[in-house]
Amino acid sequence: MGSRRALLEGKPESLVKLYVAMEKSLKAWGGVEIGARGRYALFRTTRVFADLVFMKEALRLALLLDREVKAPLFFKVLRMSAHRVAHVAKLRNRAELRAVIPYLKEAYRFALR
Repeated sequence: MGSRRALLEGKPESLVKLYVAMEKSLKAWGGVEIGARGRYALFRTTRVFADLVFMKEALRLALLLDREVKAPLFFKVLRMSAHRVAHVAKLRNRAELRAVIPYLKEAYRFALR
């Protein structure tokens, strides 16, 4: 996969700062591998637990949980199997990032099991 520099190059500064803040949280948990290519990033431990796409005005984050969450933050929820549910959010600011971090950590822990 490509580099972090290529992922962030030419992106809006506000989204780059938001991504860097999210990446800092992910790295603090340990064992998270980040693969980047173009405007996409994959986050994995032993398996992928989230992916991110840079859009023009937001970061689209999709994460995998073992349960369905009904929260306004998620604009799309897709049951992939009995124990894998994808949740998709658009992150535009720090408040939305703070709101999604607990679910992202839950997805990370789910991937470790």
